[in-house]
Amino acid sequence: MAQVKGSGFTGIRSFLDERDPDARQRMRALLSADDAEILEEALAIGWYPIDTYVRVIAAIGPAIGLGSAEGARELGRSSADYDLSKIHRLFLRLANPAYVLEKAGEYWGRFYDVGEWRVTRESPQRAVGELRGFPVPDAAYCEFLVGYIGRMFELVGAKNVRFTHPRCRLHGAEACVFVGEWR
Repeated sequence: MAQVKGSGFTGIRSFLDERDPDARQRMRALLSADDAEILEEALAIGWYPIDTYVRVIAAIGPAIGLGSAEGARELGRSSADYDLSKIHRLFLRLANPAYVLEKAGEYWGRFYDVGEWRVTRESPQRAVGELRGFPVPDAAYCEFLVGYIGRMFELVGAKNVRFTHPRCRLHGAEACVFVGEWR
């Protein structure tokens, strides 16, 4: 079974608590009992089912009064802040956009036990990332990645960051493709 590191769930709990104290209650109403239990009980050092994580991300927007995509992007940005300021501080201190590109695949493996993240640098200020082998294609999850990656680049000093998601497995693509541009 494909798994995600529990720090993703602890970050979601922090996001919900900071954004709206009643949001966790609304999340419980939107999720199955099993998914709600994992969201509430997950430990940062544990590993949990990816499909639960994806369903939780898809429910964020409705729980905080936004659309699914908008909520997922906002969560992605917040999760990058959480991961890079609380969990992987050293990564943030050493990083610049070029370093982030070089380490993207390794960084992915710290959070997921499945899927492969490949990055091609097309120019000094443009890169294309491909996510292959991720078992649960989901529109909200892709928006989460757009928010996360964009914020990660901002945190390491990139300016005028723009991330798009032009190709998706949900629409028949071989891989989910993300394009980043910055100054």
